[in-house]
Amino acid sequence: MKDSHSLGPPRGSTARPRRGTAWARLLLAALLAFLTVPFAAAPAQAANDITGQLRAGQDVVLNGDAVVNLGDGEELVYGGHFSGVGTLTVSGPGKLVLTADSDFSIPEDRQRQRVEARGEPWWWNTIEDPDPPAVTVESGATLQYGDGQGTTGTLGHYPYDLPNFEWNALNHHVDGTLIVAVHGRRYHPGNLSGSGFIVQPRGTWDGLSLAGNHTFSGMLYNGTAIHYSQREFLSTMPEVDTVLNQGSFIIDTQDGNDTVLDVDFYSREWGNDINFHSQIFGSRVVMSGVYSWADSGPDTDPSLSDPNLNYEVVAHNHNKRGINIEGALVQWGDGTDNEFFLPGNRDTVYINMHARRMRSHLIFDYNGPVQLDAPISGGIFHDTMDAVGSGDVTIAGTAGNDVTFADQQNYDGATTIESGAVLRLGTGEEGGDGWLLTGTDLAEVVDNGTLVVANASTDIELARISGEGALELAGPAALTLTGDTTYTGPTTVSGGTLALTGGDLAASEHVELSGGDAVLDLSQVEGQTVNDLSGIAGATLRLGADGLTVASASDTAYAGGVEGEGGLVKSGTGTWTYSGSSSAAGAWTVAEGVVVLGTAAQDSTGQDGDGSADAEADSSGQAGAEGDSAAATGAELAGDLTVDQGLAVRAASSVGGNLSLGEASTLTVGSNGGLTVGGEATLDGTLAVAYEEGAALPEEITVVTAAGGVSGTFANLAQDAELEIGGASYRIAYEADRVVLRTDEPQEAAEAAGGGPGANAAGLPWWAYVIGGGVVLLLIGFGLLVWFRWRRRRAVPDDATMELPIVKART
Repeated sequence: MKDSHSLGPPRGSTARPRRGTAWARLLLAALLAFLTVPFAAAPAQAANDITGQLRAGQDVVLNGDAVVNLGDGEELVYGGHFSGVGTLTVSGPGKLVLTADSDFSIPEDRQRQRVEARGEPWWWNTIEDPDPPAVTVESGATLQYGDGQGTTGTLGHYPYDLPNFEWNALNHHVDGTLIVAVHGRRYHPGNLSGSGFIVQPRGTWDGLSLAGNHTFSGMLYNGTAIHYSQREFLSTMPEVDTVLNQGSFIIDTQDGNDTVLDVDFYSREWGNDINFHSQIFGSRVVMSGVYSWADSGPDTDPSLSDPNLNYEVVAHNHNKRGINIEGALVQWGDGTDNEFFLPGNRDTVYINMHARRMRSHLIFDYNGPVQLDAPISGGIFHDTMDAVGSGDVTIAGTAGNDVTFADQQNYDGATTIESGAVLRLGTGEEGGDGWLLTGTDLAEVVDNGTLVVANASTDIELARISGEGALELAGPAALTLTGDTTYTGPTTVSGGTLALTGGDLAASEHVELSGGDAVLDLSQVEGQTVNDLSGIAGATLRLGADGLTVASASDTAYAGGVEGEGGLVKSGTGTWTYSGSSSAAGAWTVAEGVVVLGTAAQDSTGQDGDGSADAEADSSGQAGAEGDSAAATGAELAGDLTVDQGLAVRAASSVGGNLSLGEASTLTVGSNGGLTVGGEATLDGTLAVAYEEGAALPEEITVVTAAGGVSGTFANLAQDAELEIGGASYRIAYEADRVVLRTDEPQEAAEAAGGGPGANAAGLPWWAYVIGGGVVLLLIGFGLLVWFRWRRRRAVPDDATMELPIVKART
């Protein structure tokens, strides 16, 4: 982050000074000005111009500040040596090329910096209070170290006794151009300042070491290698915002220090990469810029004309960029934006994760949606898919962090989704499918946020999913869970088929089939339990031969189909409403809680046809939008139904097999249809009738119809026993194949009979209200007219005339 601070002059008092003190102050100021003149410092000594000595190839012994003034377009190659005490400034619009190493120091009275080693036994070096520059390259001038072929040509002074690094005490201020073109060793240019252009040309190993706390704000050109913040030294360069990377930019950390680079990297040609090296300290490298190809602008200001070119194959693969994580802890993004660090796909970028001292670890930390369109793998450079990557990936729990993997991921390790974050596998569009490596000892998903699988055509498998987060299949391609799924968050299928071939969903807090084509396929596993199952019409639940337990802790509803050989057991204290069609051959059992079959009709107010609100209809997707009406929807079961606790029939429903009501059961029916049983019906337990005040009371209420006959009775309800429903007396009749309730006092619904006040008010057209209002206004007006006329007739006789008094004028 770039900080700037400005200090203005202090505010003076606005009060007028006293006249006497004002004259005194003027005299004092004049006296002080007079006394200071003889002691004023002499003008600074001008720098010694050594241009002639360099042109003559003479060695130069510095004795103070020296300057080289180059002519326009002049290139001066100097093979001599600098020594002594002083500074060197390169000025003018030319180039000075040094081919021999030199060593000098700045004057002692300017030396203040402290360079020290820290972190025993893992020593790393840093600088505080840097000295003023020893070498200055002015704007327009160029200083080049080395001729690009040899190993000498640098300026350096190394007075520090450091255990593992040679720290150059000659700091550089570059407003022009500094080119370091020496081979065979890394060069450290000291502490950097200025706003110019620093170049490390291509093919000149071993490059630059940027140790120091640099205030340099210009541009870096990396042609071969730049070593930044290595284990041996700390690097900070907060004012640099662009690096043109044509070689290898190598980044490391020290014990206790995170390396942060808020820099945009650009490349122009094939063969560049950024390498993150490892240490055992757990410090991380944070990259918050963008690594892009550049096809426009000069090297001092590279740019990309079209962002899509980062994803297209271009001539000679010039836009290929690479990442090599060598056992390091690396973070892309700092949580403050969603500019993705590496825009590109497998044709234009590569990402390799290797294990060195440690396993690699890559963290994505953004505050909005980002997309990775390339694999994370473990090959060598461009051959990234030749080997599996070794490392872990984390989606940081920053609010809004929503990461999509739009390609195959080929790393062997954990994928962690922190709380509040989202990881999406696939974009939902063709060509954007994503998946993870599974089936290894290290591959797992730790889901504490949300994992969404949204592939368009690639069916994938996942295993070993743990955590407190959610799993959603958005489809349309299938997701198969092969085992060891212990995550506790919700499971949602909004599209496609979620199949299990191992493990279970018993730990998931609830399962919802929210899409019309959603499928939960449990046909290949046994002993399954799902919690609080819900879903809409059109969804499908496929059972295996072993069946399914639906554990309901809260009230939920499912309106989809059920298929397969097995049955279903309802457990838990909650109410589960089923309004779909089940072709499953196995028996259904209500072991605990209540199963509601069907949903009652809803009018435009969202009320059931019998006057009761249907909460289950909303959660099952059967209730219409506000202002719509929804017909009653019954449930169809193909197999047997055994009820140990509660069964409620909200709309006419059917059981294809036998019905068995246990001793502790309660069967609740409404007046709008009962239960049709294809086999035998065995009765026991309690019968209840749901009735809302004002609802219709038909002459006959069918409780159960059984094609295989009815046996048994409800508790305390013998043949012809009476029970009161809504004020009407009903008698129960147990017939050979059905149970009915009959009354001699049927009643129509209160609204239909018009017995309630304002029963017909709802539904009048708008013009009826306009006409009615007009009639009322006319009647009021007519009444007022009659009243005024009546008042007038009482106050004035028919033959009376109005007389005004005569007022006489004064005389």
